[in-house]
Amino acid sequence: MHGFPRVPTSRLPLPLEKLVRLTPVRAWLLVLVGLSFTMFADHIAGPDVWFGPAYLLIICLATWCLGWPAGQLVGLGCMMATLAINGVALYQTGWESLASNLALRFVAVSIVIAVIAGSRRAYLREWWLARTDPLTGALNRQAFFELGTPLAKLNHWRLMIYADLDGLKQINDALGHSAGDNALKVYSHATRSSIRRGDLFARVGGDEFLIFLAVKDDAAARSVAARLHTRMNSAPDTDGVLIRCSVGALVVPPGKMDMDELVRRADNLMYQAKMRGACLQLDAVPSRGSAAASASAGRFSPCRDGAPACADARRERRQRVASA
Repeated sequence: MHGFPRVPTSRLPLPLEKLVRLTPVRAWLLVLVGLSFTMFADHIAGPDVWFGPAYLLIICLATWCLGWPAGQLVGLGCMMATLAINGVALYQTGWESLASNLALRFVAVSIVIAVIAGSRRAYLREWWLARTDPLTGALNRQAFFELGTPLAKLNHWRLMIYADLDGLKQINDALGHSAGDNALKVYSHATRSSIRRGDLFARVGGDEFLIFLAVKDDAAARSVAARLHTRMNSAPDTDGVLIRCSVGALVVPPGKMDMDELVRRADNLMYQAKMRGACLQLDAVPSRGSAAASASAGRFSPCRDGAPACADARRERRQRVASA
């Protein structure tokens, strides 16, 4: 993170989906605040009120948001907190069987943590399977828009890239679909190795890809676009064919933008690049106004030497989409 058949998923309640997607800092803050309130209420109520279920809820929350290690850590913390607040008042036999009681409670809590952690792993695995292209490992369209929408709202410089592989149909026709699949894998690997782990890279069509990433400023965006264009057109030979790529790059200034509009503008730039053959066409959204504004802030279109012209690129793509 998007046309690709989705893997069926069992949808979770919205609160659980939001909790599992919290950043570690926010998740720890939520857990510590919840634990602090629970400990305070336990201290005020005294040993006459059993707060075991409240502590268990905090443990489950930590496990669901942060995983098994965090759940075990919070579980041990909750056990120590109840012992510090209530002493041995919660244990009818007093100090005599304290060790065995604590051990049994630890085992019981660990079983609950294991179940919650397993459910969390299964959900995350299913979520990624439903949003990942199995051939290239890139995000699919759905994941790209889900993960890209928050980035489009940030007050930060960004770069949207729409890339299209030139001649993939010819590779499929001449060498077979296995060669075409290999070309897609080589291209995807080269592209992913050229961007940061947190940058969004998605396959949104048979030979079309999107990249969305944060950059330092306008100059950095243009530099990154040129570097990625060079890298995309320098992928290793696959079955004797050198992969070429047409790139439309859109520099996005700080401020809230509409994802659909950004993708549309980058797509139009890619068409212009493709008509010249494996080119880079770059434009910028005005610093003031929405992404729908028509004014531009500079563009350039370096091309790869020897790349064939594609005057009918737009028509060819429409025919491919119609026949798909």
